Parts: sequence; structure tokens; C-alpha cells
Amino acid sequence: MKFVEIMIHSLLKKVIFIDKKALGRRIRAIRLQLGLTMEDFIERIDSKPGRGRSGTVNNWETGKNAPNKKRLQKIAELGGVSVEYLINGVKLNVNDFLNLVDKSLNAPLNKKDYQRINASQLGFFSSLNKITAIMQTEAQNKIKKEQAIITNHPLSILDLKTYGDFLALLNLIRRHGSDDQSRSFNVLINMIWQIATGRIKYDKNDLLPNIDKFLSSFPIKEENKKD
Repeated sequence: MKFVEIMIHSLLKKVIFIDKKALGRRIRAIRLQLGLTMEDFIERIDSKPGRGRSGTVNNWETGKNAPNKKRLQKIAELGGVSVEYLINGVKLNVNDFLNLVDKSLNAPLNKKDYQRINASQLGFFSSLNKITAIMQTEAQNKIKKEQAIITNHPLSILDLKTYGDFLALLNLIRRHGSDDQSRSFNVLINMIWQIATGRIKYDKNDLLPNIDKFLSSFPIKEENKKD
């Protein structure tokens, strides 16, 4: 009987598939959220000096291998998540997350609820590089498309001046403006573009306060200038 149990256990270990790269991304997200170096991280997990052992964590994060059960449990505890989350990823959609937030306003959350909220946040964080790459590609494609339109339909003198003024303003804010001015400008331009293309409806109570916030921050203050 014992032999049969060992054989079944061995087969199950081969059947169960763990996406080590995805697991590694989630482990890295926890480490970065804690603000720990790889050596500090392994020290917290094993409760012994981590000096010279950063390679172990690097192998986890790059998906070369996975932590054992004991280490997985400790990593989950450090991240405030479940071991199931580390292995399988987030199973919490946006509505579930918002419902938990609403629940927290009226009653204390239990441990499982906290783990689910932490997991959803870490899930986003661990995918941040991928999301950034997608957004960058989309932006570059949009720029190429619009530049091709300008090439095929050259700008008039007035349009050319407007285009130059826009680029000058963008660079002024980007290089010398405050972070708040930069955010306000980005939000405003995005809102105007979405209204112009019919993606959202014009709402003066939404747009005008953003315009007022942006314009009232000028001129660019000297202390914000970097050179």
C-alpha cells in the first residue's frame, strides 16, 4: 500500500504544472513591494544570513526553479497572500476587489479577504512591465500613423505653427514643469482626444475643472526648472 501511495504521489507531482516564470514574477513583486534586496529577501525567508545567496532568489524570479513548500509558505506570509495565489495567480476581478473595499468600510476584513486584496494589487504590479511595454508599443504605432498622415497631407502654415506650439508646450512641461503639471496636462489632452473621437461624452463638470487646474498652475515656476 505504501508503495502504491508513493507511486501516485510521484505521478501527481509530474502532472501538476507550475508556471515558474509567472510564479517568479509574483515573487519579485512581493520582494520589490517590501523594498528588499535579493540577499535581504532570502534572509527573511530562511532566517539566516543571506550574504552570497542572491542567486537563489534570482533563479526563482527568472523561473529557473521554484521554492520548496516551506519557502513558498514563508514568501506568502511576507507578501500577505496565500500560497495558492503564488502558484496560480490572481482570481479576483475588478468588481470583487471593489466589493471587498466597500466591505472594509463597514466591517473588519478577515485574513482571507486581506490576502485576496493583496493578491490583486500584486498581480497588477507583477504585470506592470508587460502592461508598460504594450502601452509603449501602442503609443509608438499611433505616432507613426499620425506622422504618415502629416507626410501624405502636409500641414498648412497655421497648422504647422499650432503643431510647433504643442510640441514646445509638451517639452516645456516635460522638462521643467512639476509632476502635478505634467499629470494635469496628460489627463487633459487624453480627455480632449477621447471626446473628439466619441469615446466619451463631453461633460463640462468633468473637463472644465481639469482645464482650470492646468491653466492656473502657470507660468512654470523657476524652482521647477532643471536646467
